[in-house]
Amino acid sequence: MAEEAADHGQATVSLSEEERRALLQAGRAWAAPSRSAAHTPWRVDEDLDLQERRGALPGDKYVRVGRLRREGLEKVSPGVLQATKRASEPSTGLGRAATLLRRVVLGRPLASTQLAHERLSKPKALAILSSDPLSSVAYGPEAILIVLVGAGSVAYSALIPITLVIVSLLAALVLSYRQLIKAYPNAGGSYIVAKENLGPAYGLIAGASLVTDYILTVSVSVASGVAAIVSAYPQMAGYTVQACVAIIVIITVANLRGIRESASLFALPTYVFVGSMFVMIVTIFVKLASGSPHAASPPPVHVTESLGVLLVLKAFSSGCASLTGVEAMSNSVSAFKPVEWRNARTTLTTMAFLDGGMLLGVSITAHLLNLGIKDNETLLSQLATYAFGRGGAYQVVQYSTFLILVLAANTSFTGFPRLFYFMARDGYAPRLFTRLGDRLAYSNGIIILGVLASVLVAVFHGETNSLLPLYTIGVFVAFTMAQAGMVVRWRRLRGPGWRHGLVINAVGMVMTGVVFVITAEEKFTAGAWIVLVVIPILVLVFRAIHEHYGELDGLTATETPTSPAGINAVCIVPIADLNAVALQSLAFARTMSENVVAVHVVYEGEDNEERIARLRAKWEAWGNHVPLEIIESPYRSLVQPLLRFINVVDRQTDDATLVVVLPEMVATRWWHQLLHNQTALRLKAALLFRPGTVVVNVPYHLRRTRRLMRLRRGIEADEL
Repeated sequence: MAEEAADHGQATVSLSEEERRALLQAGRAWAAPSRSAAHTPWRVDEDLDLQERRGALPGDKYVRVGRLRREGLEKVSPGVLQATKRASEPSTGLGRAATLLRRVVLGRPLASTQLAHERLSKPKALAILSSDPLSSVAYGPEAILIVLVGAGSVAYSALIPITLVIVSLLAALVLSYRQLIKAYPNAGGSYIVAKENLGPAYGLIAGASLVTDYILTVSVSVASGVAAIVSAYPQMAGYTVQACVAIIVIITVANLRGIRESASLFALPTYVFVGSMFVMIVTIFVKLASGSPHAASPPPVHVTESLGVLLVLKAFSSGCASLTGVEAMSNSVSAFKPVEWRNARTTLTTMAFLDGGMLLGVSITAHLLNLGIKDNETLLSQLATYAFGRGGAYQVVQYSTFLILVLAANTSFTGFPRLFYFMARDGYAPRLFTRLGDRLAYSNGIIILGVLASVLVAVFHGETNSLLPLYTIGVFVAFTMAQAGMVVRWRRLRGPGWRHGLVINAVGMVMTGVVFVITAEEKFTAGAWIVLVVIPILVLVFRAIHEHYGELDGLTATETPTSPAGINAVCIVPIADLNAVALQSLAFARTMSENVVAVHVVYEGEDNEERIARLRAKWEAWGNHVPLEIIESPYRSLVQPLLRFINVVDRQTDDATLVVVLPEMVATRWWHQLLHNQTALRLKAALLFRPGTVVVNVPYHLRRTRRLMRLRRGIEADEL
């Protein structure tokens, strides 16, 4: 037994012959000359075939060499490889199980080359992008009556004039957005138009306004849809919030499956609703023309105010909720099949005719039948009851109303992710929103919208009337910004027909601006102030994100050089002991620099002197190839003494780049992690924000090591 002594106080230790032999062997390997720097540059072998090679000696076995094709990579051109479907498959059992579950829920992933085939035809686009304005007939006229009821049933006569003004505003908006879609054929929502023509600040205001509107659209639409079901089944009233959240989850999953699939799923309910509405309206007119008795007079109400201008303006602002959703068409022009802008304009015009016809039809028939507000029964339910009774046709109206309101939420699931894509592309939103998911949809935006809408529904208990005051504020800010941007664009470019386009957008700007002022004032105390506060906060958040990305993109590397000649690395290797993990890390550090120092912090307890002496003995037996610094920590702190030591080295090496090489053992089982103190993780977290410091993690995989040992033992047995 050879003895190695190390003085630290009076402590002496002895190493076993096996330890000494292993360390001497490792030291001789370090003392061997390294390869010359002037070696031939290594390149990836681009031979993609599976080959068989045979050893040079007689009796050598054939060895199969798996090339890149077996790893899921294919050669596209010299120096360019393409990952195949196999390359995207997980290699672990848990990963394969998660992938299987994701495919069951969302479907098989689509290649990026299939993006062109995910475009929408006009019939499908009408279903998926127009469901929000089309569904507004379910709550728009009723929202007007809810305000007018304060002046008594006699005030219901104002329903038709107010609806006519709203339909006129719809026509002005559609004409304006037809100009906008043609001017921005690659998608030109309010955010892009305002940013390019009015400046980034106005673009952010428009974007923040649309964010609030999209979230509220989902909440209001789903809550209204559940209200339609509660009208038919009053016993469900106690499960409103649960039903709303469940529906939002279903819509989220459907959109995660892709645009075309969600459009195919939701197209039929949209057309059933539109058809049932016109059949109901025509049936009521026929019954009235044939002399059928009118519906019973609305129940008496307590009069709280007179029918004046302020009440009419308040009712008008509530009814303007029928105009939301027009923006989604301009945000999603790129989702149409070619010619995109022409198909988008046609779909927008079709939507306007259908929406305006249904709004006028419902308002006129409700007025002719003297219908009013009833508890636990919507206005549409009263109209359907008069037209069809409570039979099958009535059920078609109620269920199609429920489904179209759900689809109205789906409009936001198309517009919101695309809006965030544009904002993230410009650096105003997190860049994760630019990523396409497995089904070629902007999955991160879809998930965020679903989560925010669910939270909002839960906060307001799924009550439509509580959510409506917050509604329409944001969308009319966006409308006004878009029209103002188009006015500036017409004046700047002065292209063919610019005067005609200028007049259309100017009229739209004035009308939407007036509506915004009216809506903000009338609904301010009822909850609109929340939106007016949230929008500036969102603008500040977007600006902060943009400043961060600006600093990142324009960063000049003052802390760490960017050329090989300018890098003078000094490697610091924290070690717990001189074992296989430490030797691997020290060897890796030496490949990066000749300037390597190992550091060991002693903080365990009473046997510190023996620990230090044993480590020094090991170090001498190994050959002392790297300086060793030992830090005693009497207060049992580990991370802070290491950081102080790194600061000392940093001050002594002004022109050097500090590289902290962290050995880290990777356990074979998840529960093995509980048996270790995770020092490497804590030190990495502490060094994360230290400028000018490079952290290199050197994992030591126990499972792989065991397999190699078994393989080596098998080879030795064969040789014997």
